Order: sequence, then C-alpha cells, then structure tokens
Amino acid sequence: MNIYESIYLIQMNDFYEMNHLIQYYRPMVTEIWADIFVRKTNTILCERDEFYRHADLLLYRCIFEYRMDRVLTFTSFYRRCTKNKGYDLLRQAIRKQCYLNQVCISFDQKVKEDTNLYYSTISTDDSLEVHEIVMDKLMWEHIKTRIMNLFGEEYVQIVDLRMEGYTFKYIAQKLGLSCAKVNFMFEKVKKWYTTIDS
Repeated sequence: MNIYESIYLIQMNDFYEMNHLIQYYRPMVTEIWADIFVRKTNTILCERDEFYRHADLLLYRCIFEYRMDRVLTFTSFYRRCTKNKGYDLLRQAIRKQCYLNQVCISFDQKVKEDTNLYYSTISTDDSLEVHEIVMDKLMWEHIKTRIMNLFGEEYVQIVDLRMEGYTFKYIAQKLGLSCAKVNFMFEKVKKWYTTIDS
C-alpha cells in the first residue's frame, strides 16, 4: 500500500481512503495499546475500542500536520504520536484514580511531562468537529455495507431515501414496491440497528 498516495487522497477529502489507512495501521495501533495498557498495568485503564477512536482521530490530524521535509517517515511520526497519546491517556487515568483514592503517585520518571517534544505542534483535541464529521461518515459507510451484506441493496436504498426526507409513498413508487413493504423493510433495519452492538 502506498501510504503517501493515500495521504494525498485524504487531503483531497476522499473519506473512503481514510478507512483504508485506518485498517493499514490497525495492527500497529493494537500493538501500542497492548504494550501500554495491557502489559504494563494490572488493570486495563483504556479499552481497546476507546484507544482505537483516539488513534483514528490522531491519524487524521497527523495526515494534515506531517511535513515531507522531516527526517521521520509518516509511519514513524504517527507511531510516535500514538505512543505518546497512549501515555497521556494512561497518565490521565492514573491521576483520576489517585484523585478518587486520595493517593499521590508520580509518573514523571516513566512518562515525560513535556510531550511537545514528541507531538511537535500537533494538538490532539478530540472535540474538533472535523474529526467527528469524518468518523461519522466512515461509520455510516461501514453500517451501509453491513446492511447491504445482511439485507440487500433495496434496504440500503430505502434507508438512504428515508434519511433524505422522502415519504414511504414516494420511496415505494420509486422502487416499485408497496408502502407496506417499504415500511416493513425500513422497520426491520431499524430494529437491527438498535441491537447491532448488544
């Protein structure tokens, strides 16, 4: 995989390519999560899926902050940023526990406080709206693929048209189905969606 081509496409707002890059780096991110939150602690202070979310948002930001004239490759740059993000999360979790237990523990020897040396000028504020928009689009594309595989193309068309505000009557006419059938299919997907992660 040519990651620099993928980076260029993402910079051109190709959200599908972002998903490919996320999957490409998933083994590396998993290894970093395991090293920080599984092997070095007695209890997991950050679940794997939560760490994936942080890593994915960080990846998006790194794509736009990475400079080609740096000595580091993009992979090394992203790995370094992800590791330090992991240590930031670990430190926050430990401090929260210390606060709850009224115990003071210093992690300064293991985790350097001056993370600017590692992040450079990157800000990893997860509340940035652009990140959430990108991740929402990626998630919806993933959900639509699952609907397609489980139910078929007509179900995806119904959901798409319904989300655009069209009535069941219009959708039925457009797809050549009865209103009752469209309503049934839509409710079937809705029921599946509400139990998708249960």
